[in-house]
Amino acid sequence: MSNITQLANTIDIIKHKFSLDDIDIQILGVMSAKWDEGRDVRVTDLTLKFGKTVASPASIHYRLTKDLVDLKLIKLQQSEDDARVKFVVKGTKFDALEEYLGGIL
Repeated sequence: MSNITQLANTIDIIKHKFSLDDIDIQILGVMSAKWDEGRDVRVTDLTLKFGKTVASPASIHYRLTKDLVDLKLIKLQQSEDDARVKFVVKGTKFDALEEYLGGIL
């Protein structure tokens, strides 16, 4: 099986197993990279990054604050300094996704 075919199959399995789509996977990839660097991730950062090229800012915001939270892949944490600022942190099922990917990649 070619690497491209294997990659496509892996993405399809992830989509089905974790109820994700391409946009969710892109968002989670960016968040994971920032977390790996020890950086904070804010909801507004992601809506600005993806809100013009991938989907509307409102759609990105909804995915973050509703869809991915409901899937328990992320949690939102309000800033202690400014109630308007929400940080995105790993949810209880994020580690399961990472563990699953570690086993197949």
